[in-house]
Amino acid sequence: MGTVEGRPLRAVFPAGVWAADVELRYAPASRARVVAEQSRRAFEREGIPERELQVCKAEGPEGTDLPGCLKLYLPLGVSDPHERPFGMVLIDVGENEPALVLLAYGVRHLPEESHSESVYRRAHRRLHPRA
Repeated sequence: MGTVEGRPLRAVFPAGVWAADVELRYAPASRARVVAEQSRRAFEREGIPERELQVCKAEGPEGTDLPGCLKLYLPLGVSDPHERPFGMVLIDVGENEPALVLLAYGVRHLPEESHSESVYRRAHRRLHPRA
């Protein structure tokens, strides 16, 4: 992952991904949507703090394949990861200046019996559309 001398990284939120994962998926007052919107505003204003980023496993426990992807646990500012139930999966597409592009937003882990997709499965599907 590229860095810019330790400065926060620029964030890009594609309209289609944002609409599908946030606007169409969550009610305006839901916690998931509020966290997404607050995070986006902060990241667009200040960038994404590099210290908050974690590398996704190339082969995740849900059968996901996310090479070169990074993840954020949200909301930021909460020390216990269990109290950060939402996540963003991003990919670095910047060459001269790093830019992290949102691949997916949503709940990090769901119960096995859930019929919804975790943020990792959504990112996998977008990264590998034919898989």
